[in-house]
Amino acid sequence: AAGYDAHEVDFTKRKVGCTRLFESDIVMGASEKLKGMIKEADQSFDSKVMFVVGTCAADIIGEDIAGLCNQLQPDIKAKLVPLLAGGFRGNAYDGLEMGLEALLPFIKKRQTKRRGRKPRIVNIIAPQANLNPTWWADLQWVTHTLKSLRIRVQTILSHNTSFEELEQAGEATANIVLSHDVGYKFARKMQETHNIPLILDDIPLPIGVNNTTRWLKALAAHFKIEEKVEPLIKQGEEMVVDTLRKRALMIIPRYRNCRIAVSADGTLGIGLVRMLFEELEMIPEVLLFRSAMPDSRAILERELDSLGLAPRVAFSADGYQIKQTLEELDVDAVIGSAWEKY
Repeated sequence: AAGYDAHEVDFTKRKVGCTRLFESDIVMGASEKLKGMIKEADQSFDSKVMFVVGTCAADIIGEDIAGLCNQLQPDIKAKLVPLLAGGFRGNAYDGLEMGLEALLPFIKKRQTKRRGRKPRIVNIIAPQANLNPTWWADLQWVTHTLKSLRIRVQTILSHNTSFEELEQAGEATANIVLSHDVGYKFARKMQETHNIPLILDDIPLPIGVNNTTRWLKALAAHFKIEEKVEPLIKQGEEMVVDTLRKRALMIIPRYRNCRIAVSADGTLGIGLVRMLFEELEMIPEVLLFRSAMPDSRAILERELDSLGLAPRVAFSADGYQIKQTLEELDVDAVIGSAWEKY
């Protein structure tokens, strides 16, 4: 289920049926219960696709979800997609990758070759794959910005995505991943199977003034619309500077040269490094990343090298490691959440 939304609050309005396994089901098995649930959901929801997600309990008893889906498929109108997502198989980021990979077979390949200049059409991948609870506002800014540059968003994978939009994702001419934690594998597979390149994958996401400028310029360079993006950058910088003059002139001097620890995921953490150091004049002493970030560590390394920083860095940091590190280090402030505070 994490493939749809990484947060406890359900903004997706997804339809969920649950078998509600009890002790007797764990002992005796629950195949018949699952079959009945699938048939009932097919009749009730009338969906084109139904994802059958195996949880920890189903994994423990060895429930053959894939085989059961194959057996039931002739009698079910919806396309059944099994997902073996028991918690023992990985973390939430792994679940997001599995969810995205399950969508790939439904994306149609473009049958005809385009002639001349390719249109400006993009897919946005994994906008919710981060720790920011207001990720939807970031997504709204990105889609609004793309629209102002006359770049059409074909499909958002996945947020309020219709089955038709999913099928037509192959019409895009570029993919943009809005996460440094999830989505790279999926985007590269789309590049192999649908010949849609992944762009903006070697720079931080638009967090802070400088990173936003870099991101917009890289986007404009790919689509060769540099003249259109300059006024947008100027307008944004003026707005931010004006806001800082009104609200932050007393805050920034107080925290200048402040030694800080950052506890975040890669999506937020990589972008925060330059913003905190260059724009707010703070010194990152330690970076604690919740995810392993195998596909985005190179971005972080380039950022630290260009800024001349050498903080202590930890990946896949769990609660114990974060607590121990914060106790050992003498920093002036922690950029994180209420969890780090208490």
